[in-house]
Amino acid sequence: MSNKNTKYILTPTELAGAIGKTNAWVSKVFKEIDTVSLPGRRVGLPPDSVRAYLNEKEGVDYSFKVISHLNLRGGIGKTTASTTLATRAAQYGHKVALLDLDSQGSASLNFNIIPGHEDPVFIDIWPSPKTVNDALVKVDTNLYVLPSSLDNGLLDSSLSKPADQKTAVQSVCKELKKLGFTLVIIDCPPSLGSAIVSTICASDTIVVPVGSDIFSTRGLKLTFDEIHSVCETFNVPIPDIKILFSRYDGREKLSLTTLSEIARDPAYSKSLLPCFIRTSSELPKVTKNKETVFATMKRTTAREDYDTYSRYVLGFSNLADKSEVTVR
Repeated sequence: MSNKNTKYILTPTELAGAIGKTNAWVSKVFKEIDTVSLPGRRVGLPPDSVRAYLNEKEGVDYSFKVISHLNLRGGIGKTTASTTLATRAAQYGHKVALLDLDSQGSASLNFNIIPGHEDPVFIDIWPSPKTVNDALVKVDTNLYVLPSSLDNGLLDSSLSKPADQKTAVQSVCKELKKLGFTLVIIDCPPSLGSAIVSTICASDTIVVPVGSDIFSTRGLKLTFDEIHSVCETFNVPIPDIKILFSRYDGREKLSLTTLSEIARDPAYSKSLLPCFIRTSSELPKVTKNKETVFATMKRTTAREDYDTYSRYVLGFSNLADKSEVTVR
């Protein structure tokens, strides 16, 4: 079976590395999992086959979940984390819907999606959540995007009622669950507004990307405060909050110092993920090509780091302990 048009697909060797299997397992997997042929005489694993194996053989949980990337400061890697997690999760067998709520539409553009004036975005579909299926754009097997445009900049006026703020994103996510999606990833705008409030109310997990600059760490406090304030106001459970340190540069003392400070701070230490994203020249290249680091098999630090991050938030990092990074 040929699947040459599918970008986001795992090879047996890649899956073996992700879950800590040996080379012997790679040979065995050909007998247990359906495979597809890829360009360059490579062999890939269809997402549904990967899901069946991980769920049945390794006990990986594919229960429905909403994961949001949020920091009230911009330019810190929310969109990159959203798009890379979306593509990697699809490779690992999740049926993924990426909701782009940022009016700049960067996540949409990352997949070369530019909605026209008549194409629906979140502001158009939230009053009638069942219409979300018609608004989704298919990117690849198991990977769909609800694109964004400048129209979403009007969400503050559209979601002026507190009841709508609480339920708008929730209702769309519930409809996506009915449609068979197992993972919703939300890329949020970098400012406080109704879209942020509604996202917090709908999220199971909120990932807060941070960097080493003072503005980023200040944004961390503001974001944590806002999450707790919204949950208290709307009487909803506090999501599982994770901190992802991005743009780590081992050559700069500031990166290590800031990371260590967050790790020692009792307000954040339990939320800090034991992995980080290193600076990489590869990220600007793939972004320019309107894809993610998982669209090719090229080995880079960015690909390695985002795979580790993805496995942590998807809940099976323990299957390959050798890929974990310890923060001291």
